[in-house]
Amino acid sequence: MSVIICETFYEDEPTLDEVKLEISSIVGVPEIKRQLESIVEKIIDAEKDAADGIRVIPPKPFHMVFVGRNGTGKSTVARIIGKLFYLAGALASYTVTEMQGNQKMKDAEGGVLLVNIDEEDLINSDTQEELIALMDAGDSSVVLAGNYSALNQYMKCNLNLYKRFSARLQFDDLTCEDLAMILERKASIKEDNDLLCGFELDSSCSTDSIARTIAELTPRNLRSLLNAHLLDQMLIEAKKVAMPGERIISLGDLAMGIQNGADVYKKLLNL
Repeated sequence: MSVIICETFYEDEPTLDEVKLEISSIVGVPEIKRQLESIVEKIIDAEKDAADGIRVIPPKPFHMVFVGRNGTGKSTVARIIGKLFYLAGALASYTVTEMQGNQKMKDAEGGVLLVNIDEEDLINSDTQEELIALMDAGDSSVVLAGNYSALNQYMKCNLNLYKRFSARLQFDDLTCEDLAMILERKASIKEDNDLLCGFELDSSCSTDSIARTIAELTPRNLRSLLNAHLLDQMLIEAKKVAMPGERIISLGDLAMGIQNGADVYKKLLNL
């Protein structure tokens, strides 16, 4: 099953301070955060050397495998890595282009090409040859992303591609507390197109109370399948059940939204 929409992410010119803030705001995956922070430190050291007149040779881009289920932050981390590689001088672009495995090969534009692998949507032989050529050219970084089963099924039959990857990052399922923290952040965004424009969560919606509610009202297998992808629908449903004219969402409203959102996905996925 895949919920990926293929697109290219174009963002403003990154600064190291902004990327450090993005890394600190990642929820879950503590080991991956430590690895990203290590890259930041290497960039800082290189900048100090350059300021001292020491010749700094930019690193070469390398290719990675991201192992994890939907909604565990693989796309978010890919975008951060694209910025870090760009700031380190390893890539000419910080764009991240995301594609599904069997689609026509997309132009990585000198940045990161994030290729999502699904058991029912594996890379065909033509796309594989194009990927190998892109990796060997050395101008872009390729990331293969998917759950363990899909990647294992694909890689064991394609060792010529697999041997070109230098790093493997593991994205574990998010805990209920992780999901609660992400839900709070989503609810705090107040832009014109945000999910809760004009609405606020009241004081009863603490991280702990939201986490307990998610644990009670959502089955574990649904959380494992979708992780953070569950949350947008839950916020939409919570907004629907709020009293007419009321701009505050209570824990009761949120609980009903969580329940209704879970029911939408259970029906959609035949769970």
